[in-house]
Amino acid sequence: MKPLWKDRSGSGIPLTVAAVLAVLIISCAVYEYLRLSIIASGVRDAMQSAIISVATENYSNVYPSLRQSYSGGYIRSSSGWTIKVSSGDIYTRLVATLELAQEGNDYVKRTGGQVEYTLSDLQVTIQNPPFAPASTESAQQFTAQAVIHLEVPLSFGWGHLPSMKADLPIQAVYRPRFSK
Repeated sequence: MKPLWKDRSGSGIPLTVAAVLAVLIISCAVYEYLRLSIIASGVRDAMQSAIISVATENYSNVYPSLRQSYSGGYIRSSSGWTIKVSSGDIYTRLVATLELAQEGNDYVKRTGGQVEYTLSDLQVTIQNPPFAPASTESAQQFTAQAVIHLEVPLSFGWGHLPSMKADLPIQAVYRPRFSK
């Protein structure tokens, strides 16, 4: 009579194949997660650069009122101080930085003919602090905010899984380098 473990020659092959396939599927999912994280990080960095440029472009409007100890975007006119801010052209900067193509209302990044990601629904908000606040310590600062919708089709799942969709909020605050 043979021992039980010697009777089963070759029975480990299906288990080995299943283990290798499981490791491959898990590693594909991990690589897909890393790809999505890298794309989202790159878009967020480009948006951050664009919104910082908007805040910087408003410097000439913010500086005259900053000299009066406020950080708002105001300009001196004959009748007093008037609000003057610009939301800039963020899409133009993103197209140049990320090499996007406009398709309808969306901006698309293609790699090898395939859609890598889509940007849409940009919303820019400029928060201009009030002129002559009661307390300069608690007054809000000049802030440029933007939210953009990012959609990335998944390469894992052979088109059966839905795309990753996320709204990326970005904010830049104008702070004087030297303050009291």
